[in-house]
Amino acid sequence: MRTLRILHVIDHIYPTLGYQETSLAKAHSKASETRVITSDQYTRSLYDANENLLKRRIVGFGLSTEEGIQVMRLPVRFNIESLNSPWLVGLENAITSFEPDAIIAHGIVNITSIRIAMLKPRIPRVKLVFDDHMTFDASRGGWVSLLYRLFRTVFTPIFLKAADAFVAVTNETKRFMNEVYGIPLERITIIPLGVNLDLFCHDSHVRDLTRRKYGIEDDDVVFIYAGKVIREKGVHVLVDAALQVCRDYDKVKFMIVGGQDPSYSDKLKRKISSAHMSDRFSFIDAVPNKELYEYYSAADVGVWPLQCSMTMLEATACGLPIIISDKSGAIERAACGNGLLYRESDSNDLEAKITLMLDDKLREKMSEKAVSYAKTLCWDDLATRFLDVLEF
Repeated sequence: MRTLRILHVIDHIYPTLGYQETSLAKAHSKASETRVITSDQYTRSLYDANENLLKRRIVGFGLSTEEGIQVMRLPVRFNIESLNSPWLVGLENAITSFEPDAIIAHGIVNITSIRIAMLKPRIPRVKLVFDDHMTFDASRGGWVSLLYRLFRTVFTPIFLKAADAFVAVTNETKRFMNEVYGIPLERITIIPLGVNLDLFCHDSHVRDLTRRKYGIEDDDVVFIYAGKVIREKGVHVLVDAALQVCRDYDKVKFMIVGGQDPSYSDKLKRKISSAHMSDRFSFIDAVPNKELYEYYSAADVGVWPLQCSMTMLEATACGLPIIISDKSGAIERAACGNGLLYRESDSNDLEAKITLMLDDKLREKMSEKAVSYAKTLCWDDLATRFLDVLEF
């Protein structure tokens, strides 16, 4: 029997930083001939925050291997900056020349997915799935709301005809796809984000080394945030709560790991400095995804003040209880006795939840449940589920 040929298509891919499309492509590559088609550049905002890792924004087009996956990068004719939606030159030819059995298109409201949906009549035997991550919390108002209404009227009928399946990563994403895009609930399958269990696990030796590197004592309780350090992620809410905790408790420290908006992070650091608490915080620039386990191993609790992130799951796999927003769009990630929800943007409530996590016995109990939960999210299993919805 011929080996399946699976094609992932996404506007921008960042193999060094991780993300779902990289992990899925890696998992599919184990048993199938898999390729990713994407643009030859990174989005401006993500590049600016991670320049030390990404090196250059325009990567160059052509076929290459990145982090173990086959990537075909295409040049960009133009880009709708507000949507980070580029026009990929030669997209249709790149798809048909690969002769895929299945296409997994990441995202729905973008030029690339619209072009793929319109290509389907020319490749009727190819199974097509659209995978979406959008939530109500992450969506924007104003003219973007008008865009969604236009999309639903003009393009949703095309997608409904072209797609063999639609995939949502959370219950809220499924609701968003139904209410905003107009996709019937019965046509949407939930396949959650996953975690690389071989990479993300607690390492006691690495814990000791990392804590020594950052001046963390054995009896310090360390809270970690990993992700972009930008206002949209609500890191200021965490800092406000953390400062109050630091005033009340001595043996508490905070690690903030990720690419930074300099003006935003400088304001945070000035606030911390004025409170004479700089020795309680470590700001660490973005690191490759494969190194994040070192920081999770050094920490005791993960905190994400706004929005959902795949890093929540990676921290969970390393045995960290998590504190997340009650409006994150992924509250199920803390629903297995492995974490706490706080009232979004309420620094006082976040302070209270952080204080609860200073209980050693509570953290130990939640840590065990965190690891058990993460074991249900193996990327290999989730990759198989994508093929199952296409009935391969």
